Amino acid sequence: MHVENKVAIITGASSGLGKALAERLVSKGAKVILGDIDRKDGLRLATELNYGKQEEVAFFVQCDVTKYDQQAALFEAAKKHFGGVDIIVNNAGIAENQPLWEDEKGIWKKVIDIDLSAVIEGTRLGIEDLKKQGRGGVIINTGSLAGLYPQPMTPVYSAAKFGVVGFTRSFKDFGDNIRVNAVAPSFSPTKIIEPIKDLITKMGPLVPVELVTDAFMLLIEDEQYSGDIARITPQYGISVLGKAVGGAKDKKAKL
Repeated sequence: MHVENKVAIITGASSGLGKALAERLVSKGAKVILGDIDRKDGLRLATELNYGKQEEVAFFVQCDVTKYDQQAALFEAAKKHFGGVDIIVNNAGIAENQPLWEDEKGIWKKVIDIDLSAVIEGTRLGIEDLKKQGRGGVIINTGSLAGLYPQPMTPVYSAAKFGVVGFTRSFKDFGDNIRVNAVAPSFSPTKIIEPIKDLITKMGPLVPVELVTDAFMLLIEDEQYSGDIARITPQYGISVLGKAVGGAKDKKAKL
């Protein structure tokens, strides 16, 4: 899949992994709808991406992914500004910032709402639009290494990301030229780790954002991947897990 002239919707786009992916896609000739709850940084990024271009390549839509009408607005913006969508990246996410047993207000529910429920709805909307357009496309969900291995520090985040992994794998060879994949990176230097950054950095090296962007691009551009998970670690780089049932071996990604 060549991304030049393709249109991508990215949630959680104003910083971290979403921002890096938006920049990479635009550098390769794609156009992007930037969805994020942070209006200031989102507008700034859109301005930066459009700077010096002869035509608009980025448009920002303020979006709380827990509000499904606001997610739907991203798809309407893609149609209005760029004629449709080819790539959907459900990337917005948060992690709990206190021990679960101290969370008397049930803030953990927001982690599930953003990290899992919104991914499901974004995928549903994506498949709906891609089917109507009839030209296929790809959906990438942002999982985590915490969705492959339990994380005692952040059990609710881990539960949500396990859900993302299982959900994504369920679309193996979906059909209609629509592919659904997910990235599962180890901790990366983004906003999501700020509440526990000191603890995480003591555990070992972080995964460079650029390497995670490489994994996103691999799953977008290489059409052999469908219902697959790209695991990214500082020790081993990128490896794509296929239908890993019964101890199936990893498929090593070559960039």
